[in-house]
Amino acid sequence: MMDEYYRYEYEDNGQYCYPHTHILKNKLDIHDKEQLFKAEQELSSARYFEISQRPIPGDFSLQHLCAIHRYLFQDIYEWAGKIRTVDISKGTIFCLTQFIEIEFKKVHDWIIANNYLKDIDDKEEMAKKLAYLIGEINMIHPFREGNGRAQRVFIEYICKNSNHFDIDFSKTTKNDMILASKESSVLNYGPFEELLYKCLVDIK
Repeated sequence: MMDEYYRYEYEDNGQYCYPHTHILKNKLDIHDKEQLFKAEQELSSARYFEISQRPIPGDFSLQHLCAIHRYLFQDIYEWAGKIRTVDISKGTIFCLTQFIEIEFKKVHDWIIANNYLKDIDDKEEMAKKLAYLIGEINMIHPFREGNGRAQRVFIEYICKNSNHFDIDFSKTTKNDMILASKESSVLNYGPFEELLYKCLVDIK
């Protein structure tokens, strides 16, 4: 059931996938799903290490998230860092393409209104704010693939920016993230709050 929920459904796979398959066109020209998954994990993990050591500067706008995505997936996809042009769903419909920039502008305005979360020194409050933030970004789902990884880097950066907390996503699991994402799609941010609270690390 989990695999069925987390499988992409979309109207037109011709732009992003090889003909008559659900395999994403890629720079390595890999046509095997498992091989592509392995290559994507290895290459994006190496890029993640680089940008965790040397963060990509930005203002936490959509353009900033695009720059993060572009860096992570530059070795694999031609469209790395580009907003998707097809509507997609995983059991629930993500933001329609024509509203992605508008909806992310609302998220960015919220970040600014909350002073980039710099003033929060209470762990419970930080978990609550981050749960809302990651839930909203996940529902916008700006990219055809790789949204989760780009979102986690975005959240890591905003935590570092707070001067009070760091965040360690190794303290949770992929399945927990998926379940929390599913709940946030119906505006239940509780599972994300619990998950993120466990991951938050106080900066001494």
